[in-house]
Amino acid sequence: MKLLTNKQMKDIEYDAIEKKGVPSILLMEHAAMSVVNECLKEKPKNVLIFAGKGNNGGDGLAAARQLLPRTDINTAVVFIGSPDEATKDCAVNLKILQAYNANIIYIEKKSDIDGLERIIYAADVVIDAIVGTGLHTKLRELTEQLVTLINEKANYIISVDCPSGINTNTGEDYGKAILADKTVTFHLPKVGLMLYPAAEHVGELVIGSISLPVDNSYEIDGYCTLTDKEAAALLPVRTKRSNKGTYGKAAIFAGCDYMAGAALIACRAAYRTGAGLVKAYVNPYVATVIHNGLPEAVTTILPDKDGKLFGGSFKPVSDEINTNSVILAGCGLGNTKEVGDLVAKLVENAEVPLILDGDALNVLENKTDMLKNAKAPCIITPHLKEMSRLTGLEVSYISEELIAVAGSFAKEYNVITVLKDAHTIIATPAGDICINTTGTPAMSKGGSGDCLAGAIAGLIAQGVTPENAAVLGCYLCGKAGELAAEDLSQYGVLAGDTANYIPKAINYLL
Repeated sequence: MKLLTNKQMKDIEYDAIEKKGVPSILLMEHAAMSVVNECLKEKPKNVLIFAGKGNNGGDGLAAARQLLPRTDINTAVVFIGSPDEATKDCAVNLKILQAYNANIIYIEKKSDIDGLERIIYAADVVIDAIVGTGLHTKLRELTEQLVTLINEKANYIISVDCPSGINTNTGEDYGKAILADKTVTFHLPKVGLMLYPAAEHVGELVIGSISLPVDNSYEIDGYCTLTDKEAAALLPVRTKRSNKGTYGKAAIFAGCDYMAGAALIACRAAYRTGAGLVKAYVNPYVATVIHNGLPEAVTTILPDKDGKLFGGSFKPVSDEINTNSVILAGCGLGNTKEVGDLVAKLVENAEVPLILDGDALNVLENKTDMLKNAKAPCIITPHLKEMSRLTGLEVSYISEELIAVAGSFAKEYNVITVLKDAHTIIATPAGDICINTTGTPAMSKGGSGDCLAGAIAGLIAQGVTPENAAVLGCYLCGKAGELAAEDLSQYGVLAGDTANYIPKAINYLL
């Protein structure tokens, strides 16, 4: 599903109003209808609507007008700012409410807030239509006080288009924003709604129609996120007349003497995602762990140095690595110069898609130009600290500029960049951005990244394009974590559990 920047949404509205002849107030009316529909699902007896003087406030006022005839619902409005400063369509709806003697409270200064606490608490539903998608700085003091009061006293909050106080381009909340139970956004979701910290304010996200045609089919085109239906469409086809060769071979260079489990988890995830054969290129100790934990995996034992693979580990398999469908390297390899020598040889010689995770990225610190020499499509899967090592940027900066950092790196080094966070960013060299929204805090455990890397490898082995495999792999691992948490709690999910729940995530889609 496509995501929109503020400018893109404005362009869509401009095209509708100025070129297609759709009256702007008609768009407002349909937006209000979407909000009212969600409000009525809560079966409220008392609704309180906070409306600003812009078009977002106009949506809220139109919703109030639509609720006004309902004799079973007591509707009141809090209008913030001077009525004389209202936008054109906002003013129209305000004047109609005034003409019908609606219950309107006007807030223009701090003293006007006195007594609102009781009114907010008495409402079954508070509708937040204070500030919309145009915000690009922190709220002014009066509005901030209202937001604080609403957050503290409201029983249930529905935000109109976005929670007031967030930047719908960047996801910034400027330290104070509405904490909605539900957000009704219009036409298509805005990019910032998918990013933290704004995502913590959204609650349940509902896409409301403003009666404009919309192509919301999945495409890696600009900004997007993956819906369940779109994820299902990306799953590789399983045919009756098939064998293990039909679904490809995933080669995994992973593990060392103290992180053998990383190799096991990656191999398990590749198999659980559907790869026909998983071949682990490992040292003798890691091979023993894999044999005990995943007997289906095939191991090729390589020479090591001090318990870790090294440059010399490559020579015995140099003639066979490109007989595989995909190569994954890095999970638990260890962060040493010798491991770096192996990674360099893989980057230089791989002619099939290559995934670099974990230590394969750590050893690239100050050597990222190596990626430009890759012959085949390359995917990197860094978490924030690993991205910091690759770019030299502070983790705090990266966490605030996920899209910019991932997008820039993908373009500069010609690699698909999977920048892992609560909502992971997948950036392609062509400039496309997908934001993954599946997942759970239960996955905040060691090994989760190994699971993701293995899942992506398993999908590529089956013929999924590297771009789609990165997007679908993130979706499946996140969904698997969610399903595992339902059974095992938010506390007890291990990365191996997430791998084992990948088939349940797939069944969820089928």
